[in-house]
Amino acid sequence: MTTIIKKYLINIVSSALIILVLAIFVSGSAYAGGGHSHGGDHHEDGHDDHSDEPALVYTHYTDSTELFVEFPPLVVNQPSTFIVHFTRLDDFKPLTNGILNIHLKQNNKTVARFRVKAPARTGIFLPDVTAKKTGKFQLVLEIEDGELHAIHNLGEVTVFPNEDAVVIEQDEVEGEINYLKEQQWTNPFALVQSKSHPIRSSVPGFGTVTAPNDGFAIVRASSDGYFNSDLVLNAGNHVTQGQSLGVLIPRLGDGADIGNLLVNQEKARAQKQLSEADVKRLQALFDQGAIPEKRLLEAKQKLEIARVELQTSQSRLKQHTGKTSKAGIRLVSPIVGELVEVSVRPGSFVRTGDALFTIADPKRRWLDIHIPEKYGNSINEVSGIWLQDTEEIRVLDALNDAQVIKVSKHVNPITRTMNIAIQYPSKSGPSLLGARHPVNVYVGEPEVKLVVPASAIIDDAGQSVIYVQTAGETFARRSVLLGVQDGPWVEILQGVEPGEWIVSQGAYYVKLASTGDDAIGHGHAH
Repeated sequence: MTTIIKKYLINIVSSALIILVLAIFVSGSAYAGGGHSHGGDHHEDGHDDHSDEPALVYTHYTDSTELFVEFPPLVVNQPSTFIVHFTRLDDFKPLTNGILNIHLKQNNKTVARFRVKAPARTGIFLPDVTAKKTGKFQLVLEIEDGELHAIHNLGEVTVFPNEDAVVIEQDEVEGEINYLKEQQWTNPFALVQSKSHPIRSSVPGFGTVTAPNDGFAIVRASSDGYFNSDLVLNAGNHVTQGQSLGVLIPRLGDGADIGNLLVNQEKARAQKQLSEADVKRLQALFDQGAIPEKRLLEAKQKLEIARVELQTSQSRLKQHTGKTSKAGIRLVSPIVGELVEVSVRPGSFVRTGDALFTIADPKRRWLDIHIPEKYGNSINEVSGIWLQDTEEIRVLDALNDAQVIKVSKHVNPITRTMNIAIQYPSKSGPSLLGARHPVNVYVGEPEVKLVVPASAIIDDAGQSVIYVQTAGETFARRSVLLGVQDGPWVEILQGVEPGEWIVSQGAYYVKLASTGDDAIGHGHAH
């Protein structure tokens, strides 16, 4: 009896193991399929769940939108759930609203239309399409959202009579990197097509930001003395031509004595009092007609001189005793501009020739550029420059109101460089005076080349790499051979064909996706 029970238990365990292995095999097969789950849970959680159902996949562009759609092959009288992703090409963000119409057409006439009035979730529409007859149809998806109206014609599709007749005739997509739409919409991301574009060659140089010669001034002290001002000026303040910047009170001679200054002040005060009395007396005589007007005018003139002498003596006494006075040399701004440096404060003592105020035109800047002598023969045809300013590439040429104002034909014997200068609006380029920047000087005429944005290039272990979108959520890594760079554009000599969609922003995130890094976020729930 015991032997029979053991054999029975062994049979049960063996059967359970077989069932478990089959379950694992079936589960694994489900995840090996090419399409997304379209079961009841799909609308809530799907896109992480895969099935062995075949799927048709399309990526299509208009001028305003990108469409990425997946759906099971169409079988007559069977619903096929379309997973439709819409992305705006102006910012590569998902559509948050919109009405989607799916048309099945024959002879350019709609024979069936399927509509959903809003996305199931941001950017994703989930219409069910049920064809009522077999045959070949033009598949057209039309999206409307306010002023946005885009039509995506995906070409011919077949409605099959049954599942056994289904045949998928789509080429395998290049690339093994999956970067989902939800990740593209969340992280920095943009695409641009590779294209033929005129670019210019350039040679390297080094530039220093300066103010233009006719928009720059330094106000210096004309003599030793004390600076005084009722208004404290700071760097960044705007000044007008002729505006008062303060007063320079010249220092008294070394032989000045406090006693003499006091005596001179009292003499001036006494002279002023006598002159006032004389004017008062002569005014009364003149009113009576006893004296000519000339005598009265001479007395008034002496009074005015006495007043000035008293004011001057008082000013000198205040200066000598350490007190300031407004009497002195008035300092004014010679140009309209911005104070870029203020080297003096009220009460400061200054020496002859000291720079007190530095003023520059805030609207214009010069870039004084030095180029190695080995490129000297190229600079006869300079048309502008480009440079990396912080994280932005800036182009300074005629199209950006910049102009070449100086080209030197002489090699500096010390630095072994030649010199050019570019003038440009301050808002178009670096504006911090004295800042130094590596620059690239345009030489020669532009030539049409195949280009991509410089932002698309990733340095991968010393190799130049770009990522090409081969389907809505599939990308291929390409090693590329680079040519000339012209500001934001780089010539591609090898590795890309014209018209391919290149990741121009967020390429590093695609690189992370290729390594399976979870830092970029995941999940494809629809």
